[in-house]
Amino acid sequence: MAFVRIGQFTALPDTTEQLRAIYETEAIPAIRAANGNISAVLLQQHQARDTFMAITVWSTVEDAERYDRSGQAAAMVDKIRFAFAGPPSLSTYDAFGISQPA
Repeated sequence: MAFVRIGQFTALPDTTEQLRAIYETEAIPAIRAANGNISAVLLQQHQARDTFMAITVWSTVEDAERYDRSGQAAAMVDKIRFAFAGPPSLSTYDAFGISQPA
Protein backbone atom coordinates (compact mmCIF):
# COMPACT_ATOMS: atom_id res chain seq x y z
CA MET A 1 0.00 0.00 0.00
CA ALA A 2 1.34 3.43 -0.96
CA PHE A 3 1.02 6.63 1.06
CA VAL A 4 -0.30 9.89 -0.45
CA ARG A 5 0.02 13.47 0.77
CA ILE A 6 -2.21 16.19 -0.69
CA GLY A 7 -1.50 19.84 -0.01
CA GLN A 8 -4.27 22.24 -1.04
CA PHE A 9 -3.91 25.99 -1.32
CA THR A 10 -5.18 29.11 -3.03
CA ALA A 11 -2.77 31.45 -4.78
CA LEU A 12 -2.72 35.21 -4.69
CA PRO A 13 -3.76 37.02 -7.89
CA ASP A 14 -1.03 37.30 -10.52
CA THR A 15 1.21 34.64 -8.90
CA THR A 16 -0.06 31.44 -10.51
CA GLU A 17 2.35 31.37 -13.46
CA GLN A 18 5.43 31.93 -11.30
CA LEU A 19 4.18 29.42 -8.72
CA ARG A 20 3.66 26.77 -11.41
CA ALA A 21 7.07 27.40 -12.95
CA ILE A 22 8.90 27.09 -9.62
CA TYR A 23 7.00 23.98 -8.59
CA GLU A 24 7.49 22.28 -11.95
CA THR A 25 11.19 23.08 -12.38
CA GLU A 26 12.40 22.91 -8.76
CA ALA A 27 9.99 21.13 -6.42
CA ILE A 28 8.85 18.23 -8.60
CA PRO A 29 12.37 17.10 -9.62
CA ALA A 30 13.59 17.34 -6.00
CA ILE A 31 10.62 15.39 -4.65
CA ARG A 32 10.87 12.72 -7.36
CA ALA A 33 14.57 12.27 -6.54
CA ALA A 34 13.77 11.54 -2.88
CA ASN A 35 14.08 7.97 -1.70
CA GLY A 36 10.70 6.23 -1.82
CA ASN A 37 8.89 8.81 -3.94
CA ILE A 38 6.65 7.31 -6.60
CA SER A 39 5.11 10.49 -8.03
CA ALA A 40 4.80 14.23 -7.51
CA VAL A 41 2.37 16.48 -9.38
CA LEU A 42 0.83 19.92 -9.09
CA LEU A 43 -2.82 20.29 -10.13
CA GLN A 44 -4.45 23.60 -11.03
CA GLN A 45 -8.25 23.65 -10.93
CA HIS A 46 -10.05 24.55 -14.17
CA GLN A 47 -13.01 26.22 -12.49
CA ALA A 48 -10.91 28.32 -10.09
CA ARG A 49 -7.48 28.97 -11.61
CA ASP A 50 -6.08 30.15 -8.27
CA THR A 51 -6.79 26.80 -6.58
CA PHE A 52 -4.06 24.14 -6.45
CA MET A 53 -3.37 20.64 -5.16
CA ALA A 54 0.17 19.34 -4.70
CA ILE A 55 0.09 15.54 -4.62
CA THR A 56 2.98 13.29 -3.66
CA VAL A 57 2.87 9.51 -3.65
CA TRP A 58 5.32 7.56 -1.51
CA SER A 59 6.16 3.86 -1.18
CA THR A 60 5.68 4.10 2.60
CA VAL A 61 4.68 6.63 5.24
CA GLU A 62 8.24 6.35 6.53
CA ASP A 63 9.61 7.54 3.17
CA ALA A 64 7.36 10.62 3.30
CA GLU A 65 8.32 11.33 6.90
CA ARG A 66 12.02 10.95 6.08
CA TYR A 67 11.63 13.50 3.30
CA ASP A 68 9.89 15.88 5.72
CA ARG A 69 12.60 15.48 8.36
CA SER A 70 15.30 16.18 5.77
CA GLY A 71 14.11 19.79 5.56
CA GLN A 72 13.55 19.56 1.81
CA ALA A 73 9.76 19.73 2.10
CA ALA A 74 9.91 22.94 4.12
CA ALA A 75 12.45 24.40 1.68
CA MET A 76 10.14 23.69 -1.26
CA VAL A 77 7.15 25.23 0.50
CA ASP A 78 9.27 28.31 1.29
CA LYS A 79 9.99 28.74 -2.45
CA ILE A 80 6.28 29.15 -3.22
CA ARG A 81 5.06 30.68 0.04
CA PHE A 82 4.98 34.15 -1.59
CA ALA A 83 2.00 32.98 -3.65
CA PHE A 84 -0.20 31.64 -0.82
CA ALA A 85 -3.43 33.54 -0.28
CA GLY A 86 -3.84 31.72 3.03
CA PRO A 87 -2.44 28.76 4.90
CA PRO A 88 -2.29 25.51 2.94
CA SER A 89 -4.02 22.38 4.20
CA LEU A 90 -2.43 18.94 4.23
CA SER A 91 -4.26 15.61 4.08
CA THR A 92 -2.78 12.12 4.01
CA TYR A 93 -4.19 8.89 2.59
CA ASP A 94 -3.43 5.22 2.21
CA ALA A 95 -3.50 4.47 -1.51
CA PHE A 96 -4.50 1.19 -3.10
CA GLY A 97 -3.87 0.08 -6.67
CA ILE A 98 -0.65 2.06 -7.15
CA SER A 99 2.19 0.05 -8.62
CA GLN A 100 5.26 0.05 -6.42
CA PRO A 101 8.72 0.26 -8.00
CA ALA A 102 10.64 -2.99 -7.95
